[in-house]
Amino acid sequence: MLRRDPAASFNWHLNWPWSKRQCCGFRSGKVATHFSEDVSQRFAGPPSDTAIAVYKHAETGKTWWLFNGEFWVENEGHSQSEVTVLLRDKLHQKQRKLDRAVARTSPNSSPSPVRRQPIPDDVKLFVWQRDAGCCVKCGRSEALEFDHIIPVAKGGSDTARNLQLLCETCNRSKGANLV
Repeated sequence: MLRRDPAASFNWHLNWPWSKRQCCGFRSGKVATHFSEDVSQRFAGPPSDTAIAVYKHAETGKTWWLFNGEFWVENEGHSQSEVTVLLRDKLHQKQRKLDRAVARTSPNSSPSPVRRQPIPDDVKLFVWQRDAGCCVKCGRSEALEFDHIIPVAKGGSDTARNLQLLCETCNRSKGANLV
């Protein structure tokens, strides 16, 4: 799992008599290490939007990454490109969430949400017949609902290929997930 580590930090010292700040190590909780001068140069400069591996703990397999000036830790052995993509996606999701919140609370926003069109009757009939009037997960035939396999919130459509019958219980447990 990739998560932000607010406890992580670099250790700095002043290179006297020049009074130039230099990175000399890394610390997060009980984990600490010292860097050689050539390694510490990798972390000098402005924050990068590419993940940089800072430290890998041999015993736990955790790797700390520096991304946009923040430390992140993961234990799944992701590559630099994978961590970069995952972190960029996290930032994108965070920005979208912020944009939606601003849109909902702005004075120009409409008081009621835009309602989507109902599923066409011919599509409902086709899905009902295809799924034999039963929940595709548990087989129940009571309290059935039309479920979007790819949720509308994630770009799913009202086509028969994207609809299935689920009972109320199975549909609530699925939520807005793909599985």
